[in-house]
Amino acid sequence: MAHLVFQTAFPGDLFLSIPLIRRLRDWDPQTPIVLACRPGLGDFFLKSGLVNEVIEIDKRSGAGRSRAMSDIWTREWDIVFVPHESVRTTLWMAQVKAKTKIGFHKWWNAFAFSIRVQKPIEFPDALRQLSLLAPLDSKLSEIFSDPNFERFRNSDVQTLFDFRTVQIPDWASMTLRKSDASERRIFIAPGSVWPTKRWTPRGFEGLARMLVARGFKVELVGSPAEKPLCDAIAEKIPQVVNQAGKTSLGGLVELFSRGLALVTNDSGAMHAAAVAGLPTVAIFGPTVLALGFRPWQAQSLVVQKELPCRPCGKHGAKVCPIGTHECMETISADEVLAAVEKLTAGIP
Repeated sequence: MAHLVFQTAFPGDLFLSIPLIRRLRDWDPQTPIVLACRPGLGDFFLKSGLVNEVIEIDKRSGAGRSRAMSDIWTREWDIVFVPHESVRTTLWMAQVKAKTKIGFHKWWNAFAFSIRVQKPIEFPDALRQLSLLAPLDSKLSEIFSDPNFERFRNSDVQTLFDFRTVQIPDWASMTLRKSDASERRIFIAPGSVWPTKRWTPRGFEGLARMLVARGFKVELVGSPAEKPLCDAIAEKIPQVVNQAGKTSLGGLVELFSRGLALVTNDSGAMHAAAVAGLPTVAIFGPTVLALGFRPWQAQSLVVQKELPCRPCGKHGAKVCPIGTHECMETISADEVLAAVEKLTAGIP
């Protein structure tokens, strides 16, 4: 038999499952781990040795979804871990055959799980997902109950925040690489699935110009859907290299492992950088640190503005609810450049 980690959320959420998967491997090194995730995301986890098998679940295809779930339902599992909390996922889990099924506690989902964990919402999501193993891992349970664990609590600060004061221990880390800053490459990821989470095009353009003027190698990254955003910047600043649409998830992590820093929105690229050990300046608008989706590495700064309308949602939105997008419009390229200089000041 094998353990199953069922995480079919966005790429960033999947990256934040790495501490859970790594700890599971250390806790039970003999049992294979199977990852259920969205199409195109699992290959990196296989090649990195995090899991032994991947089952890809295409939510957009009824036939593909049915085939993947039939595969899961026909097997007998040892332990199933379910960080994903949708109603559909819970209904699927009710049909899974396993010795133990662990998910987050909701008043209505006892029919699907044998162990339900109270989600530690006041802590970052990487630790929330890791908490699913705590009922079985006595050492991890002790760590979660230690008073020193409080240092990881989510911050309520809505201004510039520097995470370098609190190191993330190896047992909780999602970093698998160590970045090489020798080429002075700074990556810029201007995209996000949610439009309101994107900093302004003029902001990214102004930042790229100033970085190029200071002698940095500036490279744009993004998914195929984000390529138009990157193309618009590259057309105005021919010195930048446009990598948008050219890399897989694993390729992006590999690319980030050869950089000095990343400037990004609150997006999947931010979490890919944490996997690669790439220092990161993240720009937060509609989302806030209190939601728990911070860059899960110490070498990171978050640029943001304190506004009464923040946060306006867990993920952001297609349009600003009050029509101003002030959370992003008021962040200047000079502010972000200052954060980049602060973050990279001690890097050779």
